Amino acid sequence: MWQTLKIVEQMGVWRPRIIIWENVKGVLQKRMAANYAKYCDVLDGLGYTTTNAVLDARQFGLPQYRERVFTVSVLGGQPFDFWRLRQSAMRPISELLESCVEDDYIIDSPSMLSRLPGASGGAFAGRLMPIDRWSWTITTKQNRNPNSGVVPLGDGRFRLLTPRECWRLQGYSDADFDAAASVNGKTALYKQAGNSIPVPIFESIFEEMIV
Repeated sequence: MWQTLKIVEQMGVWRPRIIIWENVKGVLQKRMAANYAKYCDVLDGLGYTTTNAVLDARQFGLPQYRERVFTVSVLGGQPFDFWRLRQSAMRPISELLESCVEDDYIIDSPSMLSRLPGASGGAFAGRLMPIDRWSWTITTKQNRNPNSGVVPLGDGRFRLLTPRECWRLQGYSDADFDAAASVNGKTALYKQAGNSIPVPIFESIFEEMIV
């Protein structure tokens, strides 16, 4: 947040016409709200008109529960109208899941099994949520801390989402993934997916800006 402001202030007359900033919903909550308001106030003082909206990837065709705050600041212009963004129906998650994956993704470690739905005993029993119509938010550590959910195999077993599935759930094509996989390992691919912004949301924002 503050680094963004520092860069913009140092650019002087070369300031960008539009600034897009994305973050977790927590920036609007009590602990972070004051800092976020200051960020918007500083940009307003630099001549920007700032608006924000909470957008969910499911509104843009992706079967992933991912709510994020998008902030758009326009230099000397009209407020960005989030209501005009092109949205689309959520795709069936079955279209994005791989039909055949390696056994390495099947959950078999005791610490993970104790967190699965139906596990008996333990404070963390049932903490791993099964994926049904959508996944939960794709994280950077899906291979170690699968908060995005686990895929039921139909026989009482569950598996992790693969890196390719995580990229698909962020809106990337398989060609995009294959290009990245040619120079990155599994851990890096998970991290890149978790740190990414859903592609259809960015596309909708850019379309509205170009009009």
